[in-house]
Amino acid sequence: MRTGLVALALSIIALIALVALWLQVAGLEKKVGELGSTLQGVQRGVDDLSKKVGQLSNSTSRLANATKSLEERVKKLEAKARAEKEIVVVPVDFVISDYSVDFLIQYVKRLEFDNKTAGVVVLINSPGGAVGATERLYTVLRGLNKTKYAVISGLGASGGYYVAMSAERVYATPSSWVGSVGVIATIWPEEYLIEVPDFIYTTGPLKYYGRDLPALYNDVEKFRENFVDVVVKSRGARLKDLERVEAAEIFRADEALQLGLVDKLGGLWDAVRDMAEELGLKNYTVVDIYEKYNVSRWTTIVIPLFQGKVALKALLNMSSLPIFYMYPGAVQLPDGHLNITTPPPMPAPQGRPRKPYVVLDMSHGNALGFSFVEPLAALIVARGYELRTVTSEAELVEALKNATGLVVANPTAPFSTQALEAVVNATRRGVRVLYLADSKATSLTYYGPIIIVAPVFAPANVHNLLMYFNASIIPRGVFNASALGAKTFERNWQFVHVQVGEVGNFTKGVKRLVLYSPTPVVTTAGVKIDVVGDVRGYGRDSYTIFFNVGNFTYVGSMRSFTPYFIALGDNKKFLQNLVDWLLEPRRIEPVVEAQQPQPPILPPYITTPPIPQR
Repeated sequence: MRTGLVALALSIIALIALVALWLQVAGLEKKVGELGSTLQGVQRGVDDLSKKVGQLSNSTSRLANATKSLEERVKKLEAKARAEKEIVVVPVDFVISDYSVDFLIQYVKRLEFDNKTAGVVVLINSPGGAVGATERLYTVLRGLNKTKYAVISGLGASGGYYVAMSAERVYATPSSWVGSVGVIATIWPEEYLIEVPDFIYTTGPLKYYGRDLPALYNDVEKFRENFVDVVVKSRGARLKDLERVEAAEIFRADEALQLGLVDKLGGLWDAVRDMAEELGLKNYTVVDIYEKYNVSRWTTIVIPLFQGKVALKALLNMSSLPIFYMYPGAVQLPDGHLNITTPPPMPAPQGRPRKPYVVLDMSHGNALGFSFVEPLAALIVARGYELRTVTSEAELVEALKNATGLVVANPTAPFSTQALEAVVNATRRGVRVLYLADSKATSLTYYGPIIIVAPVFAPANVHNLLMYFNASIIPRGVFNASALGAKTFERNWQFVHVQVGEVGNFTKGVKRLVLYSPTPVVTTAGVKIDVVGDVRGYGRDSYTIFFNVGNFTYVGSMRSFTPYFIALGDNKKFLQNLVDWLLEPRRIEPVVEAQQPQPPILPPYITTPPIPQR
């Protein structure tokens, strides 16, 4: 019984195990079926992927063919584009003015966005021009994002050279002139001494003038500094002798090459070929900028050069401020520029004047502006004397009979024998003569409200009076070459700074003079003031700019005692000392009337008029 039950239990367990095994087998068969289905899906995916890979391979092949075709097309387009590239010539062959520049730069600016323009050659034949117009043209060209060469063909001076500095490379034809790095300004100091007319109302003391005179001079020095900075920045290490360049010298092309002002001797086509090689251009065209834009350059006002010159009137009218980057050799002065002014003559007194007086000689075409007469008269009148003007040699001879002193400034005509006799004999009697010569003489002529200012060129022979006092004039100014590069007008090369030693009462209270281009003399007589400086044509040396012998005193400057300049150094005190000497109380012998004309009574230290020798 028990054994049967055990057998039954085992049978049941076996049955259960069999059923469980069957179930497991059934589940495994199901999973195998599922796995088979999955494998079939994978196979189908692999088949699809193989198909797509084939399609991709075909696409890649087509893409490679398309890329190759595109590359070939790009090469053809690049070749075509290179064949259409242009080198544009920008001519600057005129006096640089607002009119010409403003017309030109409207087309230069278009080149920035023109893909056909590969490079620009600036072709220059210009003496320069107005400061503002020059800088405007330079900055537009400098900022142009194109390769730029400059070619100087003829004249690349001052503003013309300034414009050339906009280029990376500068050429010059062998016969060209290059340089003149500097500024020239037409500023007449007398303009600043004339009061504003009462019919003009202004809201400030400088509204009419714009700038005070010293400030205006300093502006000119600043413009010079700007020019030099542009040259230094552009030429860099290529520049060899800045001091020589800064002296505003103009150079032959070969000299300019040695100094580093230009890079190569050559003309337009040399520059074009070099530019094409640099840019890798095989096929290109060269076109004038006016031709490129199909415009006539004569549709605006241009001031051209006629026979290498520009009229002074045209130059002054082309800029609101008469300050120029301009080569002076290209300026044509007008005919008849000698306009001598004479201050209104004082009425001749009847008989002996009530006051002692000093004679102001205006009988020898003296280039004597009111700007000097004013301070001179103020000093003389303040001491109780009169200043009497004479306008003929007859008046001069008569006035010297009772005069205390005589002032002769900037004669432009020689003294006659009669006048020489009168002056020399007057000094023998005790009359003192103050003689001033100014290499920077200018004259003013008043025609109602119009003022004409003109330079005066007086040859040495008009100073024949000096020969009777053992002196001969050098009709040029002493300048200070070491002052090149000055940043203020007082340090300009034309101002000579003189440390003064003791020369009697003439230099009492005077330590330093600032003289504007003093005119030197050659003399061995009397006491002197010498300066070390340069004279054009004579070089650096010690030059006499003041001497006194007996009753005769020479001063080689007049401009230095005019308003503005008289405030420099101890100039004012020096002029006061000169007037003190002129008016110093002393005995003056009366004139002895001769029955017959007598030869001049020469000073005792002279037997015959000397022949000055250097």
